[in-house]
Amino acid sequence: MSEPTPPPERPRHPERVAGIFVAVSWAALVFAVFGAIAVLLDRDPVEQSVSPYFGPVTILLGMGVVYLGIVLTVPARTPWLGALATAAGVYLVTLAAAAVVDISLALAEAVSPFLLAAAALAAAPPIGCWAYFRR
Repeated sequence: MSEPTPPPERPRHPERVAGIFVAVSWAALVFAVFGAIAVLLDRDPVEQSVSPYFGPVTILLGMGVVYLGIVLTVPARTPWLGALATAAGVYLVTLAAAAVVDISLALAEAVSPFLLAAAALAAAPPIGCWAYFRR
């Protein structure tokens, strides 16, 4: 009689794989929220004349911050510092990208409702992933 096959080993850090999907979902949600805010306020997310790649690049940078926030928050005892750091990271990385283009763009983006919404939404993924993987 043959020995039973042992169950497959679970990955050691499943939050690393899930973090990719959650970060992409965050980007899609932010893109949708930007559209809703643009319609409600009747304004463009970036009012100044910039490259058409500026928006997608900042969303990609934000995705990277959200991914890192998830990966670094899941092992923590509480998610609050990680969520706050992720929101601040999305805000600061977007301001840094805007400052590379033009300082006046960075100043305009600092008080933009679009950036504030993206940063606020960035706090949720680390909390959600922490709660899911801690059970």
